[in-house]
Amino acid sequence: MSRRRGGPRPKTAPSIGKAKDTTVFLEALKLYESKNYKKSIKLLDGVLKKSHNHVDSLVLKGLDLFYLGEKDEAKVFVNNALSKINGTEASAICCHVIGIYMRSTKQYSESIKWFQASLDNGSKNYQIYRDLSTLQSQVGDFKAVLESRKRYWENYMGYRANWTSYAVAQDINGEYHQAVNTLSQFEKLAAGKLGQTEMYENNECIIYKNDIMYRSAGSDKSRLANVLKHLVENEKDIYDKFAVLERKASIYMKMGNFKEASIVYRTLIKRNPDNFKYYNLLEVALNIKNDNKLRKALYEKLETFYPRCEPPKFIPLTFITDEVELTKNLEKYVLPLLRRGVPATFSNVKPLYRSRSFIAKILEKIVIEYLETIDPKESPISYIWTCYYLTHHYLFLKDFNKAQEFIEKALSHSPTIVEFYILKGRILKHLGLLDDAAGVLEEGRQLDLQDRFINTKTVKYFLRANNIDKAVEIASLFTKNDDSPNGIKDLHLVEVSWFIVEQAEAYYRLFIEKREKLHIEKAKLVELLANETPNEEESENIAKLESELRELEWTVKKYQGLSLKRFAAISKIYDQFDDDQLDFHSYCMRKGTPRAYLEMIQWGNTIFTQPMYVRAMVGASKIQFGLHDKLIEDKQLVANEEENKNSTKMNKRVKKEIAALNKRKEDEKKFVAAYTSEQDQDVYGKKLIDSKEPLTEFANLFYTKYNKQVQDYAKNNILEFEYHYREGKLALCLGAISKYSKRFGKSIDVVGSLSIILGQAARENSSFDSLAKKVALKGLETEISEFPINEINNNEFDWMKYFQDNYKIHNLISLVLLKHYLRGNDSNISDLILNYSAKLEPQQQNMVLQYEL
Repeated sequence: MSRRRGGPRPKTAPSIGKAKDTTVFLEALKLYESKNYKKSIKLLDGVLKKSHNHVDSLVLKGLDLFYLGEKDEAKVFVNNALSKINGTEASAICCHVIGIYMRSTKQYSESIKWFQASLDNGSKNYQIYRDLSTLQSQVGDFKAVLESRKRYWENYMGYRANWTSYAVAQDINGEYHQAVNTLSQFEKLAAGKLGQTEMYENNECIIYKNDIMYRSAGSDKSRLANVLKHLVENEKDIYDKFAVLERKASIYMKMGNFKEASIVYRTLIKRNPDNFKYYNLLEVALNIKNDNKLRKALYEKLETFYPRCEPPKFIPLTFITDEVELTKNLEKYVLPLLRRGVPATFSNVKPLYRSRSFIAKILEKIVIEYLETIDPKESPISYIWTCYYLTHHYLFLKDFNKAQEFIEKALSHSPTIVEFYILKGRILKHLGLLDDAAGVLEEGRQLDLQDRFINTKTVKYFLRANNIDKAVEIASLFTKNDDSPNGIKDLHLVEVSWFIVEQAEAYYRLFIEKREKLHIEKAKLVELLANETPNEEESENIAKLESELRELEWTVKKYQGLSLKRFAAISKIYDQFDDDQLDFHSYCMRKGTPRAYLEMIQWGNTIFTQPMYVRAMVGASKIQFGLHDKLIEDKQLVANEEENKNSTKMNKRVKKEIAALNKRKEDEKKFVAAYTSEQDQDVYGKKLIDSKEPLTEFANLFYTKYNKQVQDYAKNNILEFEYHYREGKLALCLGAISKYSKRFGKSIDVVGSLSIILGQAARENSSFDSLAKKVALKGLETEISEFPINEINNNEFDWMKYFQDNYKIHNLISLVLLKHYLRGNDSNISDLILNYSAKLEPQQQNMVLQYEL
């Protein structure tokens, strides 16, 4: 055996080898492209029999298996191939196939790496640049997108989509002049050659080019004049006439040509007289914003032109100061609506209740006087909808007795109108009578079983009353229930976010209720076990209580797991929204809609800050922060409990009860499963609640994505503080306090609560890092100058007295935070919470008593 010279050879990717194997591999590749995956695998198996290290065949077989649904096996083959590749030193085809696999498994950054490697390794398939730019757009690397779009455009100049996509990339990167030139070049090339079918795309590109010119012009009057000139010259080819007029008006305003701007705004009002925005901009153009006399004259004139439109009648109500005149105008606006029986009358004037609170009294007097003049028999429509208005009015003012009085009048007159039941239920909800409210909505629903709106409202009310089974039963009337006993799977499939979040919150409330009951029952058991020699009756009671506790423990875990599972489903839905953008990066260019594409990009940058996502994140944080705290505080206690469980004597009765409980768990799965068994085997969310790293799970599910997109002015600083507190990052906790104080002021009660909590964390005997504690103390001294730093380590200092003396309580959350984090003052804080909650509505009081204390 000869020796190798020069040491071991570097590890390189095997080449295809013989010409016959090359031919077979290429044939398999063609079969993959034509979606004949099984035949492709059969050919590849022949190659791999001869050379099991053939990287190209391993990767292609992995991709074939992936599209056959055998994803785990596909991953094994691809990983096997990757282990044999040194860096990205593989054939261009191999790198391309790996890139396709990575894209299919949503590993976009890896896919970009391998597509780029394919090009670097000599691939002449320039279509890769298109796929590369799409993936770079998906991950937000727009500098790289510009280069990829340019390369693709250079190789395929015959398609308008490539010119548009290149211009969009230049625009996003701030190269406005170059983007305009790119679009202009194609316009010159295509002049006189466009057919009728291409005119829509042409119109979109023209207005998009004008958009770029307008944005780049800023306040430069000469450049704005060029933008206006371009708009006028191409106006005949632009289909979106509203966009043309709005752009013209905007340019005139920027140039200071207010007369022309006012003419354009009058034209816009003529085209759409119900758009409040145009009226507001017309006032600005006429420079009468601060002259109520001229504004009043303007709207009187406009009302004669558009007598059936809302804005000319409503807008004067927002600025008229003379009470007599205002009363006259309110009568003129509200009474015709009530005579016609318009249900939305209160919704129309509700903004006035908020912006000009004194108007409520004037309207109350007007409407009650009008009601007294109505005969319920002669004018039934006016009567019932006036009662409906007054119900809304008193509900807004939180006069629940009066609200109930008027809704009962409406119901006694016309008991078949569904809207009245909805409003009555709403009053009962505010009174904290959630079960009664749900019952009233159900009564209304029975009047019209085909109405989806009342069905949805009823479901929501039952969920708020924690009656989940009834809510699911009613929701399932409008879902596809082919392979399941209810509509939960279908509601997840069609991504009904409101239902999923409401159900998650209902499960969380039930979890808290059952957990409290579990604590009480455990205390009873401890009391019974204190007797070392129990008699027969006591032994029977102990056995019965132990059985109930097993059932209760499972119920607590079930509700906790299902709640977290539903919150996690919201994260999954929004991840899908994010992934759905991938196809549109190329689709919008092909369809010639660059303006819509840029709107999608802006929307995509805020997906994980949408209200529903944030609501789910806050709900999940309560559970996962609680799981983290339990792991930290109760490690020894958990160990002892497990020891006690293991030492319990498993007699036949206990085994039988456990077997029955397990059977019930299995039977119940089909009623609560959100996905098929293939998609999700953890129906009850056990893996989520048993996680040893709940903070990491929370970050992966929600917080990392949220934190990446949210702006400082909209950030949930309290959640930010709580998350970093548990991570031990006190400097970031300080940052959260600083940002909150800048937004709401240093004197706000939440700032006081968070500062006290951070100060307690920085005590000498706390378990936090010493350097982090020093940073926190220094920051508190700088940010909150009046904070008593010197009292941090004083065990006698009364922090609650300091809080009450220096901060006025505006928000219940400040007290809840102190109750959770500040030990030793529980009774004092609970008293404060009770005193504060006395000012709240009955419903809010119930929530505080049941779920906060």
